[in-house]
This record gives sequence, structure tokens and C-alpha cells, in this order.
Amino acid sequence: MNKFVATIMLFCVMAYYPQAKAQLTEKERPKIGLVLSGGGARGAAHVGVLKILEENHIPIDMIAGTSFGAIIGGLYASGYSADDLEEILKNIDWQETLSNSAPRKQKSFRRKKDDDGFLIKFKVGLKDGKIKLPSGLITPNNLRLSFAQLVNEKTQTNDFDKLPIPFRAVATNLENGGEVILKNGNLASAMVASMTVPALFPPVELNGVLLVDGGIANNIPINVVRDMGADIIIVVDVTTPLLKKEEITSFASVLDQLTSLQSHKNADKLIATLKDQDILIRPQLDDIDFVDFDLATDAIPKGAEATLSVLDHLRNYSLDQVSWNNYLKAHSQEEQQIPTIDFVHINNNSDVSEQLIRSHIKQSYGQKFDAAQLSRDLTEIYGLELFEEVNYQTLNENGKTGLEIKTRKRDGGEDYFRFGLAIQEDFEGESDFQLAVGFTNLTINSYGGEWQTLFKLGQEFSLFTEFYQPIDYKEKYYLFANAGGGKTNRNLLSDNGDGTILGQVRISEFGTQIGAGRNFGRWGTFRAGIRKTFGNVKGRIGFPPIPKVSYDRTKFVSEIYIDTLDNTQFPTSGAVVELVSENSLSWLGGDSGADTVEFGGYFPFSWGKNTIGLRPMFATSYNGNPNETNLFPLGGFMRLTAFAPGQLTGNHGGLLTAIYYRRISGGPQYLTKTPIYLGGTVEAGNVWNRWEDVSLTDLRWSSSVFVGIDTILGPTYLGIGLGSDGATAAFLNIGQIF
Repeated sequence: MNKFVATIMLFCVMAYYPQAKAQLTEKERPKIGLVLSGGGARGAAHVGVLKILEENHIPIDMIAGTSFGAIIGGLYASGYSADDLEEILKNIDWQETLSNSAPRKQKSFRRKKDDDGFLIKFKVGLKDGKIKLPSGLITPNNLRLSFAQLVNEKTQTNDFDKLPIPFRAVATNLENGGEVILKNGNLASAMVASMTVPALFPPVELNGVLLVDGGIANNIPINVVRDMGADIIIVVDVTTPLLKKEEITSFASVLDQLTSLQSHKNADKLIATLKDQDILIRPQLDDIDFVDFDLATDAIPKGAEATLSVLDHLRNYSLDQVSWNNYLKAHSQEEQQIPTIDFVHINNNSDVSEQLIRSHIKQSYGQKFDAAQLSRDLTEIYGLELFEEVNYQTLNENGKTGLEIKTRKRDGGEDYFRFGLAIQEDFEGESDFQLAVGFTNLTINSYGGEWQTLFKLGQEFSLFTEFYQPIDYKEKYYLFANAGGGKTNRNLLSDNGDGTILGQVRISEFGTQIGAGRNFGRWGTFRAGIRKTFGNVKGRIGFPPIPKVSYDRTKFVSEIYIDTLDNTQFPTSGAVVELVSENSLSWLGGDSGADTVEFGGYFPFSWGKNTIGLRPMFATSYNGNPNETNLFPLGGFMRLTAFAPGQLTGNHGGLLTAIYYRRISGGPQYLTKTPIYLGGTVEAGNVWNRWEDVSLTDLRWSSSVFVGIDTILGPTYLGIGLGSDGATAAFLNIGQIF
């Protein structure tokens, strides 16, 4: 009987054994290492895995991560919980974080003005007299600053073994393809280096070594956590599956395949080294691609689901409540003691003055370190577009805490070209085009003086150049001088308002201007100056041969610009306002002429994927006798689209455009995603030669439908326009129009 009872008890214990093992004590448990693979946006599934591990009291003693796995792993190791990470992923603005420049709201107003006209945003550098293309489509400075702010809210250590959970990030040496294990230094920089996808991001230089995405050398760093001393290894593999031949059809798919090929080769070998007690978790992420960052949070529940499928195995390493509390206490980040900043060093290799950089930093000596404010300040400095990298780290020298601000000059040089193109066809054999080339020379001097030149060829031929010189390091006040000239055609319409074109004149003009201005933060500017202009008007079509009529004018020009648009491709918020007044003067022998005022603006309102915008425009000539040089042109996309650019002209004019567009595919514009918009306009306006003829009863109208594509090079608009009097047009615009 005793033997029988003993046998029964033995079977009960054996049946209960897995659950009994699930309640380990801190002393008897093995050391568990967590491996988080790379996989782009798919890596958000790691957060779902961490949530289940936490809920089941499964401790993590060390972490090694690659690419996005290094991002999640680094933040988790620095003290964030799984719930914290989920909230971070939900709130992150991927369009701004993965943008090639500072968020537009944090750019200097001077850089916002670069968006005027239709130059595309892609820049071709000029360095040492040679054309230089960027080593990556996206500079990850916004990404680095975002992570730096998050990390510095938890820790300032440069030793990854001293994090709440010891951590390693894996990158690849670009020179030899070897694995580089990052275990100390700036944690945010290490995380970014680990996910620097070649071609998309430029290589990151750390300790004299050029680094790119760790997935090339070791996407699943099992060997790394094993070398850290792990007894049990939990591997989370979110590697992008290899594509089949029929799936390789685009730049994005080729990039995915190239990134994945070497990763799979190395990963298979490492996975083969796993032992029976190790655990492999592979979330099902077929509907989330490498670059689907707008879908990243959708991967979180998929990671949790995959972890639940192996929970029976995981429970073997679960701690009892007391041991779990002890683990949390031992691995939690102590209450972060916010240091007082005693000094700030500037590490700057550009031609810009150190004082210019300091003028944008609000952190004062003797004040507590404010990581969020410093991140905003450095983003503002990055928004000057004078630097390739703007970064920081905390320092301890002689018992004092300080900051090192690192600003690195542009890799592509401080000179660059931009291009633009617009084409319009009216279906009746008439077409117009405009080609533009812009050149910018930055940092001519330590105050940030610059020189810009714009050349246009097509319906309008012109060359304009301007020197811009701030007179204080904060760029509140500035001087400017410009010169330019060109030739343009202007249609002359009859006075009866029926739009009859009487003829066309050719205006040739050259002028210079000097003046001063005041910037108002990043949202606006006021500038005024004296402009001297020489020119002539000659009949071109519909006029008998007559001599050129020459003129010589002096004008006082005042300009007000306000710009708070979130972007100029397909803006969803903010506003832009432009008001220009020109008053004729008799100084310097100037002829008497008319005064003019021009006003324009754009005001978008959005909900979901939809945007409606209003675009008013107004111009008038007064005081004096207006002539051909004062004509206000209408025609072209969103200026009565159905009419040719400049087809309608008058001394007075007005236009109101309502525009609607909806994003029908793609996510926010970043990486290889290409958002596509479907939109349309309704436009009403007209021009008049005499003020007494201005009337709302004879407005012309136009409408259009268009497809807009927000490419990484810049926006493209393709569509057709229909208008009053049977006017029709097809158009293709490449570059900003708002």
C-alpha cells in the first residue's frame, strides 16, 4: 500500500513538474539572454514579445539586438517597459523622424524660402569642384536626436554593461563586412548605426569605423548573448522573408532582397546552434513590409501572439512573485538624478562660428539638464541645413557634468544644385514648359552668409542671384543684395473683358536691389529695400515694327512673408501668406510709374487622409499710369488651370482657388514609400485693365482633376483642366507648388 501511494505521488509530481519549474526562485534560475533580430518596421513585434514575457514574470538578463531589434533592445535595456515602448511607437511621427531634413516647422525661415517655386527638394552637392551625390537618401539626424532624448531621460552611462539590463548592438563594418559589436559609447548613436540601411542612410562613423546595418553581418546575434554569459537564449526572428522572382518588381523590392540575402545566410547558421532549452519565436508578419513604419504598431499583437504559442516552454523560466519583484528591483533604473550642466563644449568642424551654434542652445550653466529642450534646440540648428550631423553627449570632467555638442559639416559640401520642371499642354498644339536650376553656396562666412542663384529657361527666361548676410548669430537681422534680369512675354487683352488677345509684347529687364530685413523666429520675415530697374518693352505679336520703349525705375519694395505650413508637397496644416508692395520713387533718375500690391496665401484644413485648402490671390496697380510691366498674369496649375501660363494678363486681378486632395495609397513619405494623392480644384478669378471694370459678374472659372505623387525627390502633379470659354489643358508639374 505504501509503495502504491508513493508511486501515485511520484506520478503527480512528474505531471506537475512543468508548472513547478515555472515558479523558480531568483537563486536557482538560469541567466536568460534575449536576441532581437532586424527586420525594419516588422521589428515592432519585439514589443509584443516583451509584453508577454513581463506578464509571465520571465526575466531578461542581457540583450543583443540588430537594426530595429537594436532600437527596441536598447530602449528596453535602458529602463523602458514594454508598455512604454508601445506608447513610444504609437506616438512617434515617422514622417518627421525619417525625413531627410529637420521638420519644416523647425527649419529657419531662410530654408523654408527654398521651397518657393518648383525646385525639387533633392540636392546635388558640389565639393572641391566635383559633383557629389549623397551616400544615402536620408540623413538620420532626426532619428538620432529622437533616440538621444529617449535614452537620456533614463540614463547617461556610456557603458552598456551598466544599463539596467546589459546590452549589445550589432553593426557591420562597411570596409570589410565584418561584425562590429557595440558595447559602449553613445547609446543613441549605436542604435542608429545598427539600423543604417545602406543606400537609404549614409554610413555612420564611430571610433573611426564606417558602420552600416548590422543585419548584413549578423541579423540574429545569438553568438553575442552567448558570449555575454546567457544560459538560456530567447530568439525573436522578424527577418524579412526572401522574395520570389515575380515579387522583385521595384526599387523597394530590390533593396529588400539585397538587404535580406546575406542576413538569411548568416542567420540560418546561427539558428542551427540553438539548443533544446533555447526558444525561437517567429511572428507571422506577412502583411507588414520592411518599410511599413506606419503599420509598425500592427506588428505588436502579432509578436504577442507568437510568444503565447510557446508560452508552455517559456513558463519553465517564470519567477514566483517575490523573485519577480526582486528581479524588477535589481534591474530597474534608479531614480534618474538630473545632472546640473557646468559647461558646454562645441565640437564643430564647419566654417560656421561656434557662437552661431551657441546662440541656438538654451541650456544655461548651473541649470538642470533638459534633454527635451536640448533636442528641440539641436533640431533647430539642424534646420539651418548647414550641417550633416548635429548630436550631443554628456561628459564628466573633474567632477563636473557638461555637454559636448557635435556639429559636422555637410558631407556633400556646402554648395548644392536643385532642379525643377513644369510642362503644360492645351490639346491644340500649344505647349509651355519651364526648366529651373538653382545653386546655393552656404556658409560664406562665420555668420552664415550665403549666396543663391536661380536660372529659369522656357516661357520665362531669367537669371537671379542674391547675397544674404545675417548681422547677428541668431539671424534676427540681415542685409541682402541681389541682381537679376530676364525676358518674358506678356499677352495684352482688350478692355471689354472678353479675354480677346490683342497682341503680345516682349519685356527685357535687369535690376538690382539692396535692403535689410528682420526674421521673426521660424515663422515669418519682413524685408525692405531699394530696387533699381532698367528695361525695355518691344512688340512681339500683333504689333507693327516699332522701336523698343525703354524705362528706368527706382522703387521702394517692402515684403512680408509668413509660413507655418507643415510641408510644401501636400500640406495638411499651417498657412502661408505673402504681401509685396512696390512704390515708385523719383530717386536716382527713376521714371514715374505705378505702385503695385500683390497678396497671396494658402490655408489647408485636414481630417484623416483628406485635405481642403483655400488659395486667395490679389494684385493691383495704382497711382500713376500702369503699363505692360505692371501686368498681373493668370493661367497655369491652380492659377486658372485650364488656361496657359500667362495667357490672361491685366493691371488688376484676383483669384480664389479651392483645392481638395486625398491620400489614396502609400503611407507618410519616407524611405521607399510613395504616397499617391487624388485631387481636384475649383478656381474663379479674372484680370482687368481698368479698376472701374473690376466686377464679380465676369469672373472666369476653371476646374481640374489631378494625381499627385509624393516621391522622395519631390512631388509630381499630372492632370487635366477644364474652364470657361471651352479652355482645356493637360499639365505635368514636378516640384513644389504651394
